[in-house]
Amino acid sequence: MKSSHHHLDPVSEALADRLAEYPDYRILRALPPPYASMPVNGSPPEGRCIALLDVETTSLDPVAGSIIELAIKLCWVDGHGNLLGHFPIFSWLQDPGHPLDENIAQLTGLTNANLAGKAIDDEAVNRLLDRADLLVAHNARFDLAWILQRWPDLCEKPWACSCTEIPWQSLGLEGRSQHHLLLQHGAFTTAHRAPADVWALFWLLQQSRSDPDSDQGDAASAERTHLQRMLAASDRETIRVDAVNAPFAKKNVLQARGYSWDPHLLRKVWWREVLPEAVEAEQLWFQREGLPAPRLMPITAHERHR
Repeated sequence: MKSSHHHLDPVSEALADRLAEYPDYRILRALPPPYASMPVNGSPPEGRCIALLDVETTSLDPVAGSIIELAIKLCWVDGHGNLLGHFPIFSWLQDPGHPLDENIAQLTGLTNANLAGKAIDDEAVNRLLDRADLLVAHNARFDLAWILQRWPDLCEKPWACSCTEIPWQSLGLEGRSQHHLLLQHGAFTTAHRAPADVWALFWLLQQSRSDPDSDQGDAASAERTHLQRMLAASDRETIRVDAVNAPFAKKNVLQARGYSWDPHLLRKVWWREVLPEAVEAEQLWFQREGLPAPRLMPITAHERHR
């Protein structure tokens, strides 16, 4: 998606373009209002269907809390990850049945009056997400837990995470928060509502960068959108390496190696995700550190982020 500034004042744009010529200034532009783009007949194009989604919730715990806002945008891509078309954003509010915590109200901009008497259309949500071939969120582990808590029939759906499955740092970008990544691409949005976040994610994923290891003389041929990179990473099979029975004294060593603690009641283990070609080196590292042999589990987008 090419950047378009048609929604901005042309006089101000001319001034912004002049200011951008000076290296001491950087220009930020507001995102355009959300829009849809479908084939002339309006029917979904042939291709892979991707659902971008975002939830706003009353807490961090999907068991104790509830969803108060949900937004979904369906997109279609070809086999190379090129955008073919996209629906408008569908969104719903949900009355949690109790007053909002002040911090949640401040973070989301939602009020008790906004939510009073509102309810998410569960059937419509199920229908939209069921037709998607891949569900995407900027923090998939968080959003997945809330979605499956309310719509358990979607438990077999594959997920991708735009926060962790795109090498933002290698691409010369700092941090991984969606808001900060947006700023580094010269754009901003002031809202933190679910529809605004989904639109910002859609826009962010359509931006492109050259591969960090590409030949500088042929950088254009190696330029890909962030969506294409994320899809490639999501489609790859990786290996989950579990440090089963690792002594507590090895905690810092494992952390330094890039392992994270999985607090799930059925797991409770230090783990790391690696490419298949890196497994042998990881096993040798376990031997050198005097750790028990790791447990290896192949994972795909169906298991990842759970």
